[in-house]
Amino acid sequence: HSDGNIEEIIPELIEIGVDVLNPVQPEAMDPVKLKKTYGNDLSFWGTMGGQTTIPFGTPEQVKQEVRERVETVGRGGGLLIAPGHMLQPEVPWENIVAFFEAVEEYGKY
Repeated sequence: HSDGNIEEIIPELIEIGVDVLNPVQPEAMDPVKLKKTYGNDLSFWGTMGGQTTIPFGTPEQVKQEVRERVETVGRGGGLLIAPGHMLQPEVPWENIVAFFEAVEEYGKY
């Protein structure tokens, strides 16, 4: 587990046998770029904006971000979609419901 931008050390993590990057915070690292660069070697846990979209977006924005992540980072496998960090108490319940509904709808790849 490592918060923030750790792109600089990802090659070394792969070299020592790490095969899941947790978490992928989209506020700090581009999940699509990570998938393109390291998708053959890593799975990605997170990728949802736990400091942006989930607490401050609308339910529709949450659903759209889930769909985008599944279609990009999820393509070919290797996505464990989740917030990039734990949910804070101020996250609207509607956004949590929207996340789970979208995962159910779009989460099969």
